[in-house]
Amino acid sequence: MRRHNITLSEPLSNKIKAQIKKGRYKDFSAAIQEAAWKNFGESSIFEEYGLTPEEVERSHTHTLKEIARERKSGQLKPWKR
Repeated sequence: MRRHNITLSEPLSNKIKAQIKKGRYKDFSAAIQEAAWKNFGESSIFEEYGLTPEEVERSHTHTLKEIARERKSGQLKPWKR
């Protein structure tokens, strides 16, 4: 991995932060990396693992719903700091 310092326009930065807040990406770097793969990569990053982006999105949505159900039922306990 290489480290790069980049400057983004305010609207783009806000869109990426919103996606991170929704839980779609772990951090800013992951969001930028997927965007770069989508725009400049020859193929989808998921194809390395034999998956389509739709399968990944479906799994992500399912996982978020599962977490919400567990949180509602009290099965998820907050982390102690």
